[in-house]
Amino acid sequence: MTNSHEVDAVVVGAGFSGLYTLRQLRELGLSARAFEAGSDVGGTWYWNRYPGARSDSDSTVYSFSDYFNSDLLYEWTWSERYPSQPEIRGYLGWVADREDLRKYITFSTKVVGAEFDATTNRWTITTDGGETVSARYFIPAVGVLSKPNMPDIAGLETFGGQWFHTSRMPEDEVDYSGKRVAVIGNGATAVQIIPVVARTAAHVQEFSRNPYHCLPGRNHELDEDDWKVIHSSHLEIFEQARNNFGGFPYPDMAGEGAAMTDDEKRLVLERIWRKGGLTLAFSTFSDVALDKATNDVVVDFLREKIAAVVRDPERAARLTATSPFVSKRPPIEHGYYAAFNRDNVSIVDMKENPIAEVNETGIRMADGTQHDVDIILFATGFDAYTGALFDMNIRGIDGVSLAQRWADGPSTFLGMTVPGFPNMFLHYCGPQNPAILTNGPTLIEQQGKWISDFLAHMRDNGYTYVDASPSAEEGFMEMHNTIANATLIPGTASWWTGTNVNGKPSGLLSWCGGFPEYRRLCDEAVADYAPFSFA
Repeated sequence: MTNSHEVDAVVVGAGFSGLYTLRQLRELGLSARAFEAGSDVGGTWYWNRYPGARSDSDSTVYSFSDYFNSDLLYEWTWSERYPSQPEIRGYLGWVADREDLRKYITFSTKVVGAEFDATTNRWTITTDGGETVSARYFIPAVGVLSKPNMPDIAGLETFGGQWFHTSRMPEDEVDYSGKRVAVIGNGATAVQIIPVVARTAAHVQEFSRNPYHCLPGRNHELDEDDWKVIHSSHLEIFEQARNNFGGFPYPDMAGEGAAMTDDEKRLVLERIWRKGGLTLAFSTFSDVALDKATNDVVVDFLREKIAAVVRDPERAARLTATSPFVSKRPPIEHGYYAAFNRDNVSIVDMKENPIAEVNETGIRMADGTQHDVDIILFATGFDAYTGALFDMNIRGIDGVSLAQRWADGPSTFLGMTVPGFPNMFLHYCGPQNPAILTNGPTLIEQQGKWISDFLAHMRDNGYTYVDASPSAEEGFMEMHNTIANATLIPGTASWWTGTNVNGKPSGLLSWCGGFPEYRRLCDEAVADYAPFSFA
């Protein structure tokens, strides 16, 4: 293991983005160290080991591409359309071993301080183990969903059963057999958990407020013949993803819904519905997030589909989202709606009757109703984007903390740089990057290559300092807000807008102008490096 206390770069995180960054730094000939809070590589796939956890992205593009190492591309095959958490974690471990990246990583270690020194143009990084490392560049690669959002519920310490936040489950599998299980939350995690746990649990209750628009996964196994076909055109599949609005290997939008007849829109929706996955968001109508009338057509269509699966009309209505489609994350479901036809699955409405407390035997609601349970799973999401960054106590010029800088809401240039925080590059974790609406590896590789090319430019020109200009940040943020406010997204409360965390400033946290346009802006910024000052 590399244990130098003075390196060219410190990376935080050892998931997809951290591993990509480490490899790029090595290719540049720069020395690096990485710190990872977990005991192994994997990032979000190390921590999120709840029942049913799997990717919502097709496995054909949920891996590193030829941009990383073309040899690896043909040495790995996934077993299903949507890879499961154990398989993804295994893949990232295989990549780390194959690329000999573990030697740069210090595991089970958190960064608790990072401060820029303007006299040396270097960052001082401090860990929870008391180690201090000096680095020219500081590259957080902690992902956008890293810090669990745990609700403050009275009496939790008195509960006599087991409870877990779903992103902090134990390594050993929890036994749900014959148990009464409460799942707090109804987002993507709950959607994956419920059909799996319901197979063995005595009873599963979903404690729900505002349901999501869930889309059918159509998951299936992939065999050797499938992978022969995939590998024969894998480079083209990745290139298609890079030119898709969401970074997926999906067809382009069918056109504006407002310009189509009702029959034409129905044909598009039925055709895409049969394909399954996120195609309904990225291959139907170009105005689905802009035009309420078009959006209403999709919402009505989804209402019909839910009613066709869930036999109880009251339950079907309770499971149907009332918010606009794609105004918050559409989970991919693998038997979620069908699970509510089971006698051992039920819904508890938290919107009209919130949780008052947890007590020794279970959960008491505001109206006094008691639900006795054996296990509570908090599928309550994350303090997205900013939570993990604030926990590192990052301080830029004059000791100003990132939390202070973003007290009224986060602001960046391209989601990767922050004026006043020189030599810091946020890889797949900075606010206003398009992570929420983009396939992870597609964006990670684009940003990772942009950052490594930037560092090569600095090296080749003898620069030791770079900072983005406030005017560039202001222009980018104006564009981001203009696009966001033209959509139906800001009007919906969700983690996309930070409203799931008490006291967090509200605002769309992700670029929503599409991955190709985001990539164009990034390329434009380094065509002449005009938005940056160097020394």
